[in-house]
This record gives sequence, structure tokens and C-alpha cells, in this order.
Amino acid sequence: MPSERVPFDITGISYDEFVFFLFGRDIPEESFSALAARRETNKWNPWYWTTEITGDIRPVLDYYLRLFNHSTSLLEQFSRLQLEQGFWAVQTENLHCSARSLVWNTDFEFEIRANCIRAMFPLFRDLFATESLESSVCMWWDSFCYCWHCGNRERSRGGEDLAMQDVMFDTLIKILGVDSKICQGAALHGLSHLHHPETKNIIEIYLGRNPLLSEDWRRVALGAAQFDLM
Repeated sequence: MPSERVPFDITGISYDEFVFFLFGRDIPEESFSALAARRETNKWNPWYWTTEITGDIRPVLDYYLRLFNHSTSLLEQFSRLQLEQGFWAVQTENLHCSARSLVWNTDFEFEIRANCIRAMFPLFRDLFATESLESSVCMWWDSFCYCWHCGNRERSRGGEDLAMQDVMFDTLIKILGVDSKICQGAALHGLSHLHHPETKNIIEIYLGRNPLLSEDWRRVALGAAQFDLM
């Protein structure tokens, strides 16, 4: 990862300016397959790896709530490639104003950060259910939940490790109920990493409500119940 950082003062940024900051990047037109191939090489250098956020980030959580609750307008403003890269920025740990960074920023009240997670349900229901992009959607909950899978967070510690896990679990249950394989697949991916103790029960309910699932899809769901994504 490049070491040089480019400062960007976010103080006073408006909602529209923030949305453009995330998605309004000049990205060469290419296929998603070409983009994925480039990501596997040393030529991959997205802007959010080198952007150093400075200034007041307090309004940004409210901006994410607005963005997630009113996401369909993005399709009219930006290309799919711009959305793909922008939504990776939202979930990266390398950007100080990303949603992933902010939901663990204890300078903000817990409930405000929890509402940011809850607002990801309408984002999936209204936008991602029909626009899967390339990999940012299917890996979304990997970015937010993997810290429980690798043991950096543990429910037994209590505090936010437990409370935020419950918020994410409740949100994933709602996404799992959306009539969209894209949403259901992303939710199963998240559940496989979140390690919530009620996961097995939820997967059993999911399988009971969806008796016509293919064998491959059933294996994915059963793998998630065992915290082992197929």
C-alpha cells in the first residue's frame, strides 16, 4: 500500500459534496472483470488508500444515514464503476470518514452509530437488491463482521463487542428476508463471520421458509450456520 497520503479537509462539507467525494471520481471505463483483474495486481491504487481526512467529521454519520435511506438516486448520478469504487471506500478501514471507521468511533454516541448499521437494510433492499455491482456488495458484511471471525472482537467481552454484534445481527436478519439472492447471499456471508449465538436458529428458519433452494445454496446457508462460508 502506498505510504504517501493526500490530505483532504472535510470541515463544512455539505451532503451533496460528500456524496460526490465518495462517488464522483474519474474512473476509466472498463469491464468489472478487468477491474477485478487489476485489483489483483500492484496497479491497484484506489483513491481511498491515499486520502488523509482532516477536520470535523461529525456531520458524516448523518450523511451516511441519508445516503443509505435514499440510495436509488445514485444510479442516476454515477456509473456502476464509480459506485463500485465508492462503496468500497464506504467499507474500508483506510479512510477516516468511512462508515466502517465511524461505527467504531466512540467519540459518537453508540445509538447514532448503531443507526448507521440499521440504515444498511434499506440500502440493500432499495439499491443492492437489483444492482449487485462487482464485489463491494457481496463483501460488504465481510468488511463489517470479520473482526468477530478473527477474534479481534468477542461477544463474551460485553460492551460494544456484544451490543454492536446484536445490531448487525438484527440488520442481517432483515436483509436475509429480502426477496433477492444478492441480498440473501451478502447476509449469509455476514452471518458466517459475525459468530452470533442465534445464527443456527435463524438459518433453520430461513431454510424452512425457502424449501425450493438449490442444493448449492442450502450448503452455503448451512455453512454460514457453522460460521464457515462455502
